[in-house]
This record gives sequence, C-alpha cells and structure tokens, in this order.
Amino acid sequence: MQQNPLSVNHPPLNGIHHPMLQSSPSEKQRVTVSLPTALIERLRNAVYWTGHRTLVGLVAEAIEDIVTQMEEVNGGVFPQRVSPLKSGRRQGTRSPVHSTTTHSPDSTNPNR
Repeated sequence: MQQNPLSVNHPPLNGIHHPMLQSSPSEKQRVTVSLPTALIERLRNAVYWTGHRTLVGLVAEAIEDIVTQMEEVNGGVFPQRVSPLKSGRRQGTRSPVHSTTTHSPDSTNPNR
C-alpha cells in the first residue's frame, strides 16, 4: 500500500494534517481587519481580566482554532490558492446593521 504523501509533509495535529510552514514561528505578517466595536471591547476586557495573554495572542489562538475547525469539516487542509484573494469588501454583502438608509416609523410600518 502506498503511503499518503500528506503524512510526510503535513504532520497531524488534532487528527488533521497541517502543511509545514516555510517560515519560522517568529515570522509574522500584518493583516488589518475591521471588527465591530462591541466585539473589540469584549476582547480587550477578556485580555485585561485573564491577564495571561496578549491581545494579539488571543486573536491568533482564536483564528487558529476556527481554521482548524473549518479544516476538520472540510476533511483536511484546504489546497493552496491558485490566485490571490480579491481585496476589499465583496459587493452585496453589507450587513443591514451598517445600512445608512433611515426610515421613519410611519413609512416602514403601515399599522402605525
């Protein structure tokens, strides 16, 4: 029986094979994201009251956990991208919470 080539280059972690990183663990890359203010405040409070990790450490751990869960659902790691991600916000995915349209109560509810 032929050995799965993933098992050689992708050591298992939590039952999932993860690709070997070509960079050192200390090498980092900056990613800028916009998050809801309330979530950022909750995150800062969690870091403050737990005191044993940094904000960056907590965010990195959370992202690692969710990507691992996504890979488990996928049945393994996702293949390498074949093209760069599109930058910017996707069209048509704006949340209703962020809507700039205002409605008067009388115009949106005919029962008033």
